[in-house]
Amino acid sequence: MVGKAAVDSDIELEIGSGQGGYTVRVIHAPAGGETSGTFQLDVEAVLGRLAELEATVLASAIPARRTIPAGEKPLHEVGQQLFQALFTGQVEDTYRASLGVIHDRSQRLRVVLRLAAPKVAALPWEMLFDPATESYLCHDLPLLRRIPAADYNLRPLEVTPPLRILGIVAAPHDLPGLDTDAERQHLDQALAKPVADGLIELVWAPRATWDGIQTTLMDGPWHVLHFIGHGDYDVNRQEGRIALESDTGRADRVESSRLMYLLHEAEPTPRLVVLNSCSSGEAGTEDLFSGTAAALVRGGISAVAAMQFTVSDRAAIAFARGFYAAIAHGRDVDRAAGSGRRSILGLGTLEWVTPVLYVRGGSTQLFTLTGRPVSLGLEIQPPVALPARRQAAQLRALYLHARAELRTKHYGQAIELLDDLLTLEPGYSDAAELRKTAAVRQEMAETYRAAREAEDAGDWEAAVHGYALVRDDPDFADAAARREACAVRQRATDLEDELRLHAGAGNWHAVLEVAAELQAVDPEAVDPDGLAARARLEVLYTGARQAEEAGDRDAAGRAYAEILTADPTFRDTAVRHDTLRSSAQESSDSAQSSKPTRSKARERRSSISGTGMASGTQALRVRHDNPIIAVAFSRDGTRLATGSNDSTARIWDATKGKELMRVHHASAVLAVTFGPDRTILATGSGDYTACIWDAIKGKELRRVRSDGWIKAVDLGPNGDRLAAGSRDKTARIWDAATGQELLRVRHDGVVNAVAFSMSGTRLATGSGDKTARIWDAATGQKLMQVHHGGSVLAVAFSPDGTLLATGSDDGSARISDAATGQKLMQVHHDGFVYAVAFSPDGTLLASGSGDRTARIWDATTGQELMRVRHEGAVNSVAFSMNGSRLATASDDKTARIWKGAVLKPPA
Repeated sequence: MVGKAAVDSDIELEIGSGQGGYTVRVIHAPAGGETSGTFQLDVEAVLGRLAELEATVLASAIPARRTIPAGEKPLHEVGQQLFQALFTGQVEDTYRASLGVIHDRSQRLRVVLRLAAPKVAALPWEMLFDPATESYLCHDLPLLRRIPAADYNLRPLEVTPPLRILGIVAAPHDLPGLDTDAERQHLDQALAKPVADGLIELVWAPRATWDGIQTTLMDGPWHVLHFIGHGDYDVNRQEGRIALESDTGRADRVESSRLMYLLHEAEPTPRLVVLNSCSSGEAGTEDLFSGTAAALVRGGISAVAAMQFTVSDRAAIAFARGFYAAIAHGRDVDRAAGSGRRSILGLGTLEWVTPVLYVRGGSTQLFTLTGRPVSLGLEIQPPVALPARRQAAQLRALYLHARAELRTKHYGQAIELLDDLLTLEPGYSDAAELRKTAAVRQEMAETYRAAREAEDAGDWEAAVHGYALVRDDPDFADAAARREACAVRQRATDLEDELRLHAGAGNWHAVLEVAAELQAVDPEAVDPDGLAARARLEVLYTGARQAEEAGDRDAAGRAYAEILTADPTFRDTAVRHDTLRSSAQESSDSAQSSKPTRSKARERRSSISGTGMASGTQALRVRHDNPIIAVAFSRDGTRLATGSNDSTARIWDATKGKELMRVHHASAVLAVTFGPDRTILATGSGDYTACIWDAIKGKELRRVRSDGWIKAVDLGPNGDRLAAGSRDKTARIWDAATGQELLRVRHDGVVNAVAFSMSGTRLATGSGDKTARIWDAATGQKLMQVHHGGSVLAVAFSPDGTLLATGSDDGSARISDAATGQKLMQVHHDGFVYAVAFSPDGTLLASGSGDRTARIWDATTGQELMRVRHEGAVNSVAFSMNGSRLATASDDKTARIWKGAVLKPPA
């Protein structure tokens, strides 16, 4: 009978079916309480892995150079999955508390499972893995499966040693062969010491037929029955079976229900049955007691130890030695099962998970040993070494496991297993050739995988190269077609990039040439950002202006009319067209009418000069090895940061031009910005990452990743948040200290620009979808949206946050009301507007353009006040904090600092 102390050390869990899942209820726990919970578990998926788990466990029986076998990962995964399903919510709390209570009592917690749901009874609960302690429960705690049935044997059976074990070896000749002599020797070897000490008597049944076993059972008493042989599961009858021998030597499959009737022939019925067969511990999934072991307990056997997987000879011997020695010393059967597992652990294999223990009711102490052992006077044979054929069988299991991994394309697992096999037996079969094959297949699979990833990322060059390496491999039948498609996309992407370069420089004829070539390469290619359509209008407009200047009003009028048909808002076409029509009514002499036109043009230029527009004076120039894409002043104005296509960001002394620091990305640096002081720098790159750096030491402090080029970055006013705009059409905000993503908003095109408001509560973004938007920086709610005629390439808040400046590839820069989106002012360049920036007092707007100029405008009237020129497109502009200097970055590989009359004098 189980004593109170034993019960008090149990945590007993009942697992049953519930609505839409499974339930777990704590029946008893040392910590008290009756907690319960529900869990979802894909039982079919776990059951589907049993064959994999069995192969893993059996293969681990081969000693190898690895401490942990390659296949232990499936055990770890399934064990943790089962633990997290079972110990959920309050149930886990009760379990952890019970561990503490038992520890204080200097006792050991025992885990008792009542498996009331048939499907979960078939799961390998012995694999339970606690991720908190990183250990399997069975290593430290007794674990048993309790059949909730009436206990026929309320008291332990009093036994005067020796404990009598009836051994049966059934070896039908139509099933895989068993070496019966070796099987007997194995158990004899395991029990040699307790037999010699008179604690156990082992008797072998002379015949393993139904009649032979029935006759032997009458010669009892028998306290334990130990069966060695084959077992399986009858899926039609949902019942476990063992294979006895018929009179002709063929298999006589006996269902668990009939086996129970046979065992009742013994008086008394054996309290303990040990089934050392292939599948005797396997349970059905429809009937709770369909497994052989569970059915025997249900039928009246107090306890059954069985094997849920095929077991190696070494593990079977080790388990029997530890298990029976504990039984012979009067230990409870659950503690004896733990002793058997520990014996297997000593072999260094995973087969400790194979034994399962079923008990009936509350009984775990099966026997009470009374009196002194009776000496049997038996001559104990010394232990025998494992037969060579057994070692060969285990090597074969390892070989077959490796072949299975190779067939299912798990090349890494196959290589590790074959390495182990070749370590044990260098000349084994074709293992060396298989290992070479697996290595080649692994390399090809990795090449194909990398090519697919490159294709998904739009890295066409890498994808083409990877697919070329595997295109003739039948395992990658689509590689050739993918290579051709990627080659087309690579050429098309190159042409698209070239087209954008020409457009940025205002080379509109070249844009049309490249667009025609792009259409020939990829007929399905769309006009990127509408640049080809824009180029056609620009060419028409240039021709119209030239015709107008030459006095050819008819040609100019036709060109303007064609432009208006395509885009009525294009530049000042509508005004010019109307002016030509009016002047045509006043005079029909085109030669004479061209003179006042040129005169008016001179008057307009004079008028502009009369407004006081100034040229800037260059104060400083620094240089990179490639075009410079981004520029930023530190808040104190002493440092200048630049980012370049040469994959570096650099910090310079803003007075002397001396390089102070340099950091690297894996691709072009497309954005730079300082934090609240000059000690922090943020960068964004074409390598899909944004980084925060120590701007004094050049040490990387934080790195975050997007799913495309990061084209813009900004730090919040306190430096605590990092915003970035990406080619993946998103803008994101991260915690600058931890790298945790805080917010993500989405456009319908590339996000080219981001900017925090001075308060940090709003985020502005500009996109290839021709919109600029303002978002709540905490919730992601869209607050305002404005539209351009082309991609929005730049955004900037005014210092007081009431205005939003935007720049676009439609050639315009605008200022809009940041609350309503109403357009307040608009100015034009002769190329894309890549950059905008407000002066610190908000009275000036700077812009940078593909027309190779940076200009400063009156932020209220739009009057141009200052113009500076580079030898390439101006990609970025920035005012110093005191407003006395303007920094510009250009495709001509230089960044420059300018002073001018319209700028404030230094403080």
